[in-house]
Amino acid sequence: MAENRGPVIRLNGGPGDGQQFYEEDFLERIRAAQRMGRTKPDHAGWALGYQRPTAGHVWQWRGVNCHPDLLPDRGAVT
Repeated sequence: MAENRGPVIRLNGGPGDGQQFYEEDFLERIRAAQRMGRTKPDHAGWALGYQRPTAGHVWQWRGVNCHPDLLPDRGAVT
């Protein structure tokens, strides 16, 4: 029996257009980019360019750092 890994999100636009992730896995990509000092949504920090939706599971590409604050591990994303 498969374990429930939480909601699945979909990326809209940008370099990850159409990709799907477990939400927690994608949040970890954002935290990893921040831990490495990434500030731009370029090749190494592309996950930073997606804005978390206020409702639903589709993250929209904005092309700017949508997550400028360093997050603690397992912290909430703004």
